[in-house]
Amino acid sequence: MRITALMVTVLLIAGCAGKIDYVRPTTPPPASANYKIIDKPRDAVWNASVPELGKQFFVINNLDKSSGLINISYSGDPEKYIDCGRVTSYVKNARGERTYDFAGAKAQQSYEVMNGNGLFFIERKMSLDGRVNLVFEELSPNQTKVTANTRYVVQRQQTVRSVANNFPQSGSDSISFNSGGTSSFAANADGRATECVATGSLEREVLSAIK
Repeated sequence: MRITALMVTVLLIAGCAGKIDYVRPTTPPPASANYKIIDKPRDAVWNASVPELGKQFFVINNLDKSSGLINISYSGDPEKYIDCGRVTSYVKNARGERTYDFAGAKAQQSYEVMNGNGLFFIERKMSLDGRVNLVFEELSPNQTKVTANTRYVVQRQQTVRSVANNFPQSGSDSISFNSGGTSSFAANADGRATECVATGSLEREVLSAIK
C-alpha cells in the first residue's frame, strides 16, 4: 500500500508543469511630436480649446491664461495609453492544462503560476493616473504652438494565494515616468519585472481637441 501511494504521488508530481514568459513592450518611441502648431492667435486657440477640452472625458484641474497653461488629468484603464509588454503563463496539473495570455497593462487579470515553490493564484489590477500640462506658446501674432507633456503614474495591486497554505497576501506598488519615457516595476509574484512605456496616444488624443 505504501509503495502504491508513493508511486501515485510521484506520478502526480511528474505530471505537473509550469512556465511563464514575459515579452517586453514592443511599442517604438512615439513617431509624432507631442506638440502642434496652429495658424491662429494664441487667444483664439485658447478660447476655442477650453470648451472643447471640457467636452472630453478628461478632467480640467487648472487654467492660467496669462501663462498659457492648462492642466488636465486622466484616471482609469492603462491599456489605452501605455504598453507594459505581454505575459504568458502555462500551467499543467491534475486539473488539466491552462494557458493565460494577456497584456501587461490590462486593467484586471486573474491567472495561475506554477514554479518550484508550487501553484499560485494571482489577482492583478493595473491603473493609470495621467497628468497632462498643455502649454500655449505664441510663436507670432498669428501662430500658436501647443505642447502636451504628461506625467504617468501607474499603480499595480496584487493578491497572491498559494495552494499550499491558502493564505492570500496582498500588496501594491507604483512607477512613474514622463512623455516618451519608460519605467519598470520590481519583480512581481511570478518572478518577472514589468516594464511600461508611454505610447504617445494620450498626448495625441489631447492635442486632437486643440483647434
